[in-house]
Amino acid sequence: MALLEIPYVDRASQVAQDLRITSDFAGPFNFILGGYYNREKVFNASTFKIAQDVASGGDVDGDGFVTDADCAATTAGEACQFGNRFDQIKKSFAIYTDASFELNDRFKLKGGLRFTRDTGSQPNFIAEQIGPSGAVLGVTIPTPATPLSYKISNLSGKIGLDFQATPDNLLYVTYSRGFRAPSFNAQAFFDPSELNVAAAEKVDSFEIGSKNKFADRTITLNMAGFYYKYRNQQFINVDPVTAAQTLLNIPKSRIWGGEAELTARPSDAITLRGSLGFLNAKIQQGTVSGVNVTGNKLTNAPSLTANAGFDATLYDGNIGKFTASGDLAYTSSQFFDVVNTPRLEQGGYALLSGHLDWTSESGQYSLTIWGKNLTNKFYFTSRVDLLAGFGFDYNHRSTPRTYGITAGAKF
Repeated sequence: MALLEIPYVDRASQVAQDLRITSDFAGPFNFILGGYYNREKVFNASTFKIAQDVASGGDVDGDGFVTDADCAATTAGEACQFGNRFDQIKKSFAIYTDASFELNDRFKLKGGLRFTRDTGSQPNFIAEQIGPSGAVLGVTIPTPATPLSYKISNLSGKIGLDFQATPDNLLYVTYSRGFRAPSFNAQAFFDPSELNVAAAEKVDSFEIGSKNKFADRTITLNMAGFYYKYRNQQFINVDPVTAAQTLLNIPKSRIWGGEAELTARPSDAITLRGSLGFLNAKIQQGTVSGVNVTGNKLTNAPSLTANAGFDATLYDGNIGKFTASGDLAYTSSQFFDVVNTPRLEQGGYALLSGHLDWTSESGQYSLTIWGKNLTNKFYFTSRVDLLAGFGFDYNHRSTPRTYGITAGAKF
C-alpha cells in the first residue's frame, strides 16, 4: 500500500574559513581574535506522493487504473504528487574575540564579543502538482517575482568569572547571548502561506557550576545549573487538517535545569560513569495552529535523563587487550509538538547497549562485538499529527536492536 512516499534529492556545497590570532603572554591577560566566513549553497527537490496505487485510494474515478485524470479530479490529493525544488544560498561573516584576565591566583575574568553579518536567498523556487505519469498539472504556489531573502547583523557576547577554590575544585558563573540566523521554510508544497522565513532567534544563557576532582583524582564530579531565555524560538508548524507546513517564531520560552556527571576509577582496570539531568522547558507566550500554547512543554525536552555505564579491562597480556563496556540510558516522557497532543506523547524508556573489544599487543589490529538497544525497545524519535487530514499520524520509529562485528587494522 503506497499511501505516502516522500523522496528527496539534495546537492550541497560549502566553503568555510576560520582565521585566529591567539596570544600567549606571560602576564595575566590573553586573548583570541578571529574572523569567520561561511558560504553554503543547497539545491533541494522533494516530492509528496499520495495514494499512488489503487489499494490506497488513488483510483478516484473507479476505472481500475490510477491516471493523471484521477489526480485532476481529486479534492484530497489521491493519485497526486506535490513537489517543490529550489536553490538556497546562505552567507555568514563574523569577527569575534575571546579574552581572559587573571585577577589573582584564584579569580579569572573571561569575556568576549562577536559581530555577525548573515545573508540568505532562496531563488528558483517551484511548487507543482504532478500526475502519476510525471506530467505537470498545475502550480500549487506561484513562484515569487523576487526570491525570498534576509539580511541581518547581530552583536552578541559573553562574560564569566572562574574561582579556583583549590587545585582540584573550580567554581564558575557565566552569562552569554546566542544568535541564530533567520531560516527558510523548505516544506512549501501546498499553500502560498508556506513560502515564508522565520525571524532570527536569540537566547540569553545563565549558567553556574563546578568542576571537581577527589580521592587523588580518581573521582571526577562536574555539576551545572542553567537558565535559558528564548525570544523568537524557531519552530515548524504543521496544520493537521490541510498538512500545510509553515515556519513560525514563538515569542517567548524558557528552559531551566541542572546536570551532573560522575566518573570513578576504583582501579586501573575499571571506570564507572554516571550522569543525571533535570529539565523544565516551557513556552511563555505563543500560538500555533490557532491554539494558545502558553504554558505547554517545548518539544523533545524530557524532564529527566540518566545514564550509567562502565569500562573494564578484562585482560591485558601478550595476546592483546580485552575490554568490555556497557551503558544503560533512561529518557523520561516527552512531546514532539508544542500543542502537546496527548496521543503523540512518547513515554519514558531505557536503552541498553554494550561492546566487547580486543586490541592486539602492537595496537595494529582490533575487533569489536557490539550491540545497541539490546532489549529491542520500541519508541518514537518524532511524531506529526496528520490524523484529521490524512487519517494517520506520521511517525519516525526508533532503530531496533542492532548488533554487529567491526574489525580494524592500522598501516
